[in-house]
Amino acid sequence: MPLPPPTASSPSTAAYLPRDVLNAPEVKAAIARRSSERGDDADMAAWLRNHFFRWAIGSFEHVLPVQSVADYQAAAGSGKPVPEWLARLLQPRADAAARICWYLDPEHLLLIERERVLVEFLRSRRGTRLEQKLQRINCFMALAMWEQEHQRMQARRSKGWVPSSGLALREVLRTPNGVIFEFDGQHAALREEMAYESYHMQHCLGQFASLKKLSGGYGEQYAQATQDGRLRLFTLRSAGNLPHVTISLTVHADGLRVDQIKGKQNRHPIRRYADDVLQFLRTVPPRGERHADCEGMGLVFEPEAAGAACGQWKFVTDVADANHLLSVMSANFHLIEHFEQPPPALQWLLLRIAPGELARLRQVDPAVAAAARLMRAHAAPPADAAYGIEGIPLDFVPENAAC
Repeated sequence: MPLPPPTASSPSTAAYLPRDVLNAPEVKAAIARRSSERGDDADMAAWLRNHFFRWAIGSFEHVLPVQSVADYQAAAGSGKPVPEWLARLLQPRADAAARICWYLDPEHLLLIERERVLVEFLRSRRGTRLEQKLQRINCFMALAMWEQEHQRMQARRSKGWVPSSGLALREVLRTPNGVIFEFDGQHAALREEMAYESYHMQHCLGQFASLKKLSGGYGEQYAQATQDGRLRLFTLRSAGNLPHVTISLTVHADGLRVDQIKGKQNRHPIRRYADDVLQFLRTVPPRGERHADCEGMGLVFEPEAAGAACGQWKFVTDVADANHLLSVMSANFHLIEHFEQPPPALQWLLLRIAPGELARLRQVDPAVAAAARLMRAHAAPPADAAYGIEGIPLDFVPENAAC
């Protein structure tokens, strides 16, 4: 499979890269819609429509190649009509090389997550010199500054410890590995508890610009939103008052929505705590919809699950709808390790999109194994003799692969 153009690497000199994304207007419209729903100010909305949009079109990694009408329907959905201009564009021509275009899902969970991170970072710079020159900061520079900011936070975390009194916590749920508490947005000790959470979890929830006053910076945004009732914060803690998972839910007129679910250092919570979070999601519960943090740790909302009156939160290995499972796994192949024997449809998806991931499987469907060997047999000799087509290890599928 051909790969998208590489991302520019130097933030100070990086330019937005060209890439023929067929649905670019839809991508821009989705970015503008999310900005409006968040209530971004005019400067932020303009920056997103310009810089973030141009970065997404040229450098976002998760795009799909489109060389035929069938490719477009597979990427955009079979129910979406193919525009006449696109059908003409993709029509094979004997006198011309095949044209490679790209499709970018406007609602891709990782695109939305990157957008959220940048908005959060740029908002934390209100009142600084950066705010005054926002439109001159390209997306590469903003991402680099965000990375530097988090490196500095890691270096300073030992100086930011604040003791926990527990007074700003309310018990919500007892789970297999501890207790899930909610932060009390009206308690005077809220910010101290947030700072304690951040110290142990090494993320930005309680990272205040002023450690003495516990104000400003990332922490200010979360504290204000919690105090105003726009955000609800939760923490999973075990014996010794040790945090393991931080959860934030946004409050909307139609109910709660998942904002973030983070483990240490903003990583996905480890598998050990998945059952705790699943119990929380089923108890609260937030609105049932897809979310990158949930899916990244293996928790999936399956709409109208078999035998249920409505959808239900469940672990990825319990998803009954094959199409829904394929959609989830297409962006979360690391979850394959939780399947004793992945369904054949999932194995075919791996072979098509991420063949190197087949090496993770304990057992390979015979038909998939045969197709992989056929691909390998027709592939050009690799530069690295240890690997076959598209990075599949030469010995990843034994000739007698079991079903």
